[in-house]
Amino acid sequence: MTLTVFQQEVENLSGIKLKLKINDNRSTMLSVRWETDCTRVSLHRMFLEAPQNVLDSLACYIRQEHKMISSEIKIFMENSLKKLDYSHTLDRSKLSCQGKVYNLQHLYDELNDQYFEGKVKLFITWFGKHAQLNKRSVTFGLYHHPLKLIKINRLLDNTNIPKYVINYVIFHEILHHICPSYMDEKGLHRIHSKEFKAKEESYEHFDIAHQWIKKHRVHLFAHLD
Repeated sequence: MTLTVFQQEVENLSGIKLKLKINDNRSTMLSVRWETDCTRVSLHRMFLEAPQNVLDSLACYIRQEHKMISSEIKIFMENSLKKLDYSHTLDRSKLSCQGKVYNLQHLYDELNDQYFEGKVKLFITWFGKHAQLNKRSVTFGLYHHPLKLIKINRLLDNTNIPKYVINYVIFHEILHHICPSYMDEKGLHRIHSKEFKAKEESYEHFDIAHQWIKKHRVHLFAHLD
């Protein structure tokens, strides 16, 4: 659908004249500002391909009939996000794989070959610092779906961290690509599906990795150098 046709469609459904902007933003997919002289709507380009039920819900939200974004819209955005690929925007020269102890690319390649026949095509890098004090919680790994990028906390690049533990973290983040998060029928964001949890347990050191993390997580980082 062209931008002109799309805007006309949404204006007809909502009954409101709009100042519409289509963006390629990876974080804010939908934004509406109700100003005194106009209604400003910014939408990700994914909405140009939205089905009728999503457009109907969008129109209700724009005219403030719905105070919250509907589950139909949330599910549509979540599913559309999985299809986006911004990996070409990555500056690969800034990716850091070689640590003091572990080389993430080598670990990732081993896991990819062992569990996925080498077919998973993702990028991986360290993030953060080796020392992180006064933190009540620590994120071991992250997966950025549109960038196809796994980020592993540099705190794990330490001789005190067993290889099977950092491998488990990498394996976990790969599964976020294989079994992506989803919105349920109530519009609630679900991160780990039943399929995700089942595949996670296929990691050969799943039990001992979990036990190690449970035992050491509270006091672990006070002793890292």
